[in-house]
Amino acid sequence: MPEFEGKAAHEMTTLEQQTSHAIRPFTVSFRKGALDDLRHRLAATRWPSRELVGDRSQGVQLATIRALVQYWANGYDLGRVQCLRASRGAVR
Repeated sequence: MPEFEGKAAHEMTTLEQQTSHAIRPFTVSFRKGALDDLRHRLAATRWPSRELVGDRSQGVQLATIRALVQYWANGYDLGRVQCLRASRGAVR
């Protein structure tokens, strides 16, 4: 499970808070260590051999999933997303 800072829903103290369907603000933050671990795991991916067919009948093609992992490892700016969510406010 990802490491998040802040209060989780199960940490609420009263029964009313736990059962309420009210919209409540919350903050999104990620620990640097968790992000570093994610990038390390992505870099350590063990890739299968290329698919045997040229279509998607065997699932997502290797090139597509490699591109996605490359984006998550090097292109996706989670810090920017965190700041954007904080500036707009987040509710549950």
